[in-house]
Parts: sequence; C-alpha cells; structure tokens
Amino acid sequence: MSDAATDSTHTDSERPLCVDLDGTLLATDTMAEGFIGLLKNTPWKVPAALAALGSSRPKLKRYLAENAPVDPTTLPYRPEVLDAISEARAAGRRVLLVTASDQGTADRIAEHLGLFDEAIGSDGQNNLKAQRKADYLSGRFGAAGFQYLGDSSADLPVWKAAEEASMVCPSPSTQRAAEQLVSRATVLVPRPSKLEAALKELRPHQWAKNILLLVPLYFSHQYTDPSLVFKALMAFLSFSFCASSIYVLNDLVDLPADRQHRSKRNRPLAAGTLSIPEGVVLSVGALALAVALAAWFVRPEFVLVLFGYVALTTAYSFVLKQRMIVDVLALASLFTYRVVAGGVAVDVKLSPWLLAFSIFFFTSLAFVKRYSELIQVKGDGGQSLKGRNYVPADIPIITSAGPAAGLLAVLVFALYINSPAMMRYYSVPEALWGICLILVYWIIRIWFLAARNEMHDDPVLFAVKDKISLFAGALVIACLLAARYG
Repeated sequence: MSDAATDSTHTDSERPLCVDLDGTLLATDTMAEGFIGLLKNTPWKVPAALAALGSSRPKLKRYLAENAPVDPTTLPYRPEVLDAISEARAAGRRVLLVTASDQGTADRIAEHLGLFDEAIGSDGQNNLKAQRKADYLSGRFGAAGFQYLGDSSADLPVWKAAEEASMVCPSPSTQRAAEQLVSRATVLVPRPSKLEAALKELRPHQWAKNILLLVPLYFSHQYTDPSLVFKALMAFLSFSFCASSIYVLNDLVDLPADRQHRSKRNRPLAAGTLSIPEGVVLSVGALALAVALAAWFVRPEFVLVLFGYVALTTAYSFVLKQRMIVDVLALASLFTYRVVAGGVAVDVKLSPWLLAFSIFFFTSLAFVKRYSELIQVKGDGGQSLKGRNYVPADIPIITSAGPAAGLLAVLVFALYINSPAMMRYYSVPEALWGICLILVYWIIRIWFLAARNEMHDDPVLFAVKDKISLFAGALVIACLLAARYG
C-alpha cells in the first residue's frame, strides 16, 4: 500500500475506477465467509481466530485468509459491477480492487477474475477502511482524482474524497448521507428488500411438511376436543419456526455448494440478498420464537422435542448428510420425528404401525430426492453430488431400494387394516383398502416422474404443488372419512 505520485488528470474518461470488495463487487462479506468456513471445516481453530480478533480486525482477516481462504469460484459476484468494470476497461481506464479485506483474499479474487490492474487490501496491521482508505486513495490519485464504487456508511469518507458517490445496494440512511455529502450521487444497484429476503429464507412453503404433527391427533380420534386442536396447531407453528431456523443454519453451512446448485443458488443467503450476520440473527430469532410458542401454548415437554430436533438436524447438516445411505435414513427419521413431535404435543401414545409406515414411506421419498439430484450429473459418470457421497453409478441401486421402501410402507398399512384395533375405530375398515391402491399409484408415479427429470428435487414440495398428488390426497381423506363414518 505504498503511495505514488498524485494523478493530476481528473477527467471521467481517465480517472481510475476503484472498486470495493465486500458488499460491492461481492454480495457477501469475505471475513464472514471465512469464519463460517473455519467453523465448519476446522472448528478447533475458532479460539485462535477469536484471539486474533481480540488483537485487531486486520489480524483476524489475515488469520482467516491463511487458515480458511475463500474459494473465488464459489462467491456471488454482482453482474452489474462486473459490467461496470468491463466498461471502464473498454474505455481504457485503470481498474483497482481496493478493499479492507486481507491482501491475500484480494489477490486471489483479482487473479480469478482477471479484470483488475491492481489489488490493494489490508496488510494484517492496518485496516484499509473508511478514512484510512480515503486518505490512501487521495494521496495516490489526488482529490476527485478517482471514482469509487462502495456500499456502506464506512465508504462515506471515500466518496467525499472522490467528490462523487457511486453506490451499490446502499441502505436508505447511507444513500441519504451520501447525497448530502457530494453533488454527484448515483446508485448502480438498488438495495433488495430485506423483509422479502428474510421471508424467502425462512421458506414457509416448507411448513407443509409439518402437517405431519397433526397426524397423531387424527389417529387418536380426539380431534373434536378444541383444546387439543389448539395445542396441535400451536405445535405446528412452533415446530415450523424451529424448522425454519434450521433451514437458515443449513444454508449458512452449505453456502459454497448451494451457489453451484441449479436452484439453491437463488436462495437469499447464497445469492447475497441476505448477509451472513443477518442470517445468523434470523436463525436465532426464529428458534427463540419457536421455543416461546412451545412453552406458552403447547407443553413444557415440547420444548425438549424442539431441542431434540435441532440436535438431529445439526448432526445431519454437519455430519450425516455426507454419509451414503445414512443421510437417507436420517432424512426419513426427521420426517418420522415430526409424527413423534405431534404425539408429544397432544400427549398421545403413537401406534407402532404408524411409526413403521412413516419410516418406510419417507425412506422412499428421501431416495427420490437423491435420485433426482443424481439425474442432473448423470452425463459424467465420475462426478459426484456437491456435499453428498453419491455418484451417477449409484442410480441402479437407488432405483431398487427407493421403490421397495415405498411399497413396504403400503404393506405395513395393509397389515394395519387387518389388525384387531381397526374394529374399534372404523365402522367400515374395508374402505381403507382404497388408500393402498392410491399409495401404490402415487409412489410409482413419483419414481416415473423422477426418471423423466420432471420432478422438483424435493418430492414433498412437489406433491404440494402437483394437481394429481393433491387429488390423490383428497381421495385418501375421502377413504378415511368413509371408513370412519360410512
């Protein structure tokens, strides 16, 4: 970061374009990315990172750059900023990457993009940010001798020195402050709605899975009790917010892999419309709301159920999802856990028939999920799923085990129909045989659609949106009502 002679030419066509990194060129923060990577891959190094932070932020950045370097190929670059850089280069202007991130991080990203004449970052001692960055650029290019692309209030001194503010996704307060500070202020990229991004990240459409919590209340035949119905609904909301908290945590853990996925790359955390710190706050807030609902409106025991779900899903996110077959059984267990949670909420003892059916049925759906993902990489026999231990050569085994598990679930249900307990609850149990036929049809159809690559990689969400699946569900309900009241 040595100073050079001041550039006396201040025309727009010749002024160098200086581009910030975090939040500007990237829709993320490299220090936060590095810390997440450190926590996931080498958690035993976290105390050393915290010790470096206690010394200074530049030392933490240097520690993360050396021990948890970000992969430039997986970062979310803003296309509008890349276009502005290309236009500046086409006009013959010099383009510099000037960032408070560590010099090593700046060098890696600049080398990957090949668009910068120079990359300048923090040196492990001095944080190249705010007034320090403004002084550096003014000393090198002179007052108003450069154009600067930035995003945050920390860039206000730099814009003042440039006598022009070129902003990327500024907050309303930052934009107002910049417009009051300089006469020329433009917004290259508008700020996305944080509320919309937060709602999308919570994924309320996934809450359809938690309807399973209502199953024990139905099969206990106590659904005419208003107090139990209220508890079941509150349990549904509580569990849904808890699940959303885990969804956010999973996205934080899976950022690099999600950014290379055809659909997951559009999730707010992966796309950068929601920052990593905002994601952490959202996850903690959703979990706190879930616990409050459970404690106030359900049962104290249900709070323990929530923490058990957090423990299981955390184990899945960090360890189990990378283990072949174990990941599928873990997914099936998490769905079955919802049924167990519903039983705890209304204090109902679960039937072993119901638990056995749930395990086999959701094992089949978990295999469908992996199968549909493998279809996307089938052209390369040696390519594996990102973050998963499967390759296209596994497809024949999956297409054998998956449908078999689904049909075993139907067999369990058929045996349940013939059990003595049925006579106590259903006046026409023969009507339940229709459910067996519907299940066989639906399971086989799901696998046919997966083979044709016509299904979303999450079969549960697919079923919620698929008209034929919804019709099949309505027929199942009709069979249950006919068996009970026919």
